[in-house]
Amino acid sequence: MVIARYVLRLEPLASASPESLVAAIGPTVQRYLTGEVELPSR
Repeated sequence: MVIARYVLRLEPLASASPESLVAAIGPTVQRYLTGEVELPSR
C-alpha cells in the first residue's frame, strides 16, 4: 500500500484521503489479523 501510494503514485490510491483508504482497506486488514483461519482438509 505504501509503495503504491507514495512511491509509484498509483491512482486512485495517491489522491485518496486517509479516511477513505481506511474505510476501504481496513476491514480486510482487520480480518487478516484477527479473523478465523480455515485450513484446507487433507
